Amino acid sequence: MVGTDEEPGSGTMPHLTMQGSAVFRWASFAMAKIGQQALDKAGITLDELDVFVPHRANMRIIDAMARSMKLPDRVRIARDIADRGNTSAASVPLALDRMIAEGDARSGDTALLIAFGAGLSYAAQVITVP
Repeated sequence: MVGTDEEPGSGTMPHLTMQGSAVFRWASFAMAKIGQQALDKAGITLDELDVFVPHRANMRIIDAMARSMKLPDRVRIARDIADRGNTSAASVPLALDRMIAEGDARSGDTALLIAFGAGLSYAAQVITVP
């Protein structure tokens, strides 16, 4: 979500601003619905899900998505943003790789991957961990 503070005739150059609260709500709740749609299309229930790997925007969004989706406590969630940061488009594959390396995701697990980014573009998919 982008806005501008330019007033016509003010001589101020247009610039982008982020509407943080609106983006937080969208990422937390709309993306949870997208995740559920991906599970539904894959024919997977929450009870069959083993791993959740969301884009690492921030911990508040990750936790809000998990709550909004009503993920069972046993679902392992990629929460390595605290020491890895937001690595943009690479955040989901890097988080999944780390979960595999640390044994939090195992070959054969069912995982839900969700990514979102600039322009509010997004994608979600259900995979079997290799």
